[in-house]
Order: sequence, then structure tokens, then C-alpha cells
Amino acid sequence: MTPPPLTERMLAALETRLHDEVTVLNRPPYGEMYAMMAYHLGWSGDAESRGKRLRPLLTLLSCDSAGGEWEQALPAATAIELIHNFSLIHDDIEDQSATRRGRPTVWNRWGLAQALNIGDAMYTLAFLAMNGLEREALPTERVRTCRRMIEDACLSLTRGQYLDISFETRKSISRATYQRMIGGKTAALLAAAAGAGACLACDSPARIHAFHAFGHHLGLAFQIEDDILGIWGDPQQTGKPCGDDLLHRKLTFPVLIALDESKDFLQLWEQSGTSVEIYLETLESTSARAEAEQTSNYHTSLALESLRNGKPKGEAGQLLVTLAQNLLQRRT
Repeated sequence: MTPPPLTERMLAALETRLHDEVTVLNRPPYGEMYAMMAYHLGWSGDAESRGKRLRPLLTLLSCDSAGGEWEQALPAATAIELIHNFSLIHDDIEDQSATRRGRPTVWNRWGLAQALNIGDAMYTLAFLAMNGLEREALPTERVRTCRRMIEDACLSLTRGQYLDISFETRKSISRATYQRMIGGKTAALLAAAAGAGACLACDSPARIHAFHAFGHHLGLAFQIEDDILGIWGDPQQTGKPCGDDLLHRKLTFPVLIALDESKDFLQLWEQSGTSVEIYLETLESTSARAEAEQTSNYHTSLALESLRNGKPKGEAGQLLVTLAQNLLQRRT
């Protein structure tokens, strides 16, 4: 019998590890804590409610393609997925988002206080999961480097979220400041995911840096793609109305370009009650879409160049390239 594809085996092993780490709460009197985590992780819904498990998959594929054994990276991959989900629980609170992946968010269903606590518990479980690296036959320095990389990414996440929240009270920000924000909020954990996999597989600083840079530029391009789709995306693809980010007056990358370039758009943005249709019509007279696409393409090329510099090998290396291309070609 033909074995399942590599990514299928990786995702199955990851899901088992996630269950193992979270099940510690599935006992009296903490059963509802477990239920809340299981709900957010998508175990009580359809496959869509789980998300893509992108970040841990990057860790496992990076480890394998850099010459390691992907099974040994499972503790780090599990930790990264738990950290990602902790950040989503807290993001939903901070953004007052009532739904995620088509379902009520944790705070919307169980209340603000319990959602904060569950996010904190998930963050703690992430670092308990990472202790599993010490049981693997890995050099101590590789494990130490991996932990430090993930810890640094957690601090970058909070910095990015700080900037994002601070933007809500500002009329405009520079594009450089915006890219610094998404470098923390979106790119930092993707960079750590790929870099952690590589550092568990090899001792080459240059190779580890290449994988980390791959994840960083992947994250920047991914977020700018999301910004483009948030304005011009097909509602059947995005699940949101066309121009949804304009409706919610988000300072996304294309909007910042238009604010810099067009006095007409700036005037509209400073008014209240402007329709999405008028925003879209005015945006079409600017270079906002073209420049945003050009910036996304630039970071895409840097991501793929960095990955080539990391010299990924074998099936996992091919899958990393395919995964990156699929993520970064969502406009077509």
C-alpha cells in the first residue's frame, strides 16, 4: 500500500501532538477549559474551522528539507501552532471580532474574561510543548537556538499588535511604519516557523538565516496580498464583500499609498459616510493597487530567493516551494 503524502503524514502527527498537549486540561474541574480550546482549534467543527496549520507545516518541511528528521521538530511545530492560536484569541478580543472562520469567537461565546484566560493558558501550553525538544536526540545548542528564535517571535508579535492597535487612533501612518507592524504581527511567527525547523536540522548560521528570511518575506507578501484581497478580492474567494476593508476604514497598504498620492482620496477618507463604491472609484484613479501588487511581488521574489539560498532538499524542499507559490498567488 502506498503511504500517505508527506504533508498528510506531518499534519496527522501534528494533530496528535496538539491533542496530547491540550488534553491535560480535559479533566474535572477544568473540562470546559478544554472544550474552549478544542472549539478554537477547530476540533468541534468542520475542517475549515481548524485553519491551514500553515506555520507548523513550515517548521516540519523546513526541518526535513534542511537535512533533519521532521518528527524531531514536532514539539517546536506544536508550540508554534499554539502560539499562533493564542494570538488569534487575543486578537479577536482586541479587535472585538465576533466571528472567526464562520463561527463565534471564543470571547463572543464564553465572555471576555474566560477568553483572556484561555489565551494565556494556550500560550503556556506552547512552551510546555516545546520542552519535548529535550527528549529528542538533538544537540543542546540547536534546541537553545530554536527556543530563543520562538521567544523572540513572541515579543515581535506583541510589538506588531501594539502598533496595529495604535494605528486605530491615527489618521495616517507611513508605509515603512506599516511594514514594521506587519513584520511583527504577521511575518515574525512565519519567520520563526521556518527558521526553527532549519536550526533543528543543521548548524549552518547562513542556512538557518536563509530559511528565517524566507519566512519573513513570505509573511510580508502574504499580508500585503490579504490587503489587496480585502479591497478587490472576489467575495466567493474571501468570504467578505468587495471593499470590506474600506467599509471598516482599515489603514491597509493600498490605502496608505492612496493617502500619500491622492488629495481626493485623502479628502474622502477624512469624511464620514463615504460609500465603498466611491472609495473604489477614487482608488482606481491612483496607483494603489499596482504599487501594492508590485510590493507583494517584490517580497515574494525575496522569499523564493532566500529559500533557494537555504538549499532545501528532497520532497520537502519541493513542497516548500509549492506551498509558498500557492500562498502568494491568490490574486489569480
